[in-house]
Amino acid sequence: MKKKSFFNIPLLLLPLIGFSSTCQALTESEAEELADLTAVFLYLKKECGYNDLPVPEIKRALVYFAQQNRWDLSNYNQINMEELGQSSYRDLSLIPIAKDRKCKALAKDSFGIMNYSNK
Repeated sequence: MKKKSFFNIPLLLLPLIGFSSTCQALTESEAEELADLTAVFLYLKKECGYNDLPVPEIKRALVYFAQQNRWDLSNYNQINMEELGQSSYRDLSLIPIAKDRKCKALAKDSFGIMNYSNK
């Protein structure tokens, strides 16, 4: 059985997102930002003790983030998000800051997105 990638979560939500015809397809820098945010949530889940962080809330936060930035995810499946996400996760893991300090900062900055996406 093939293991599903956490970095493909937004792909599952594309039908739920309505974008205007004036939007452009997801750019490389936007895809990198989305991969970075996904990597943050994955890091919090795996490394910071947030094991019970619900995947549906993560999905909602990622979609909210994309919507707030007026990003068109219609070409999401054409971008190698798996590679971008793994690279972002690796970079995040290598930041030379004490783990507890890093976890606290990441949680503070990213959980705000979750709070807004649940409203």
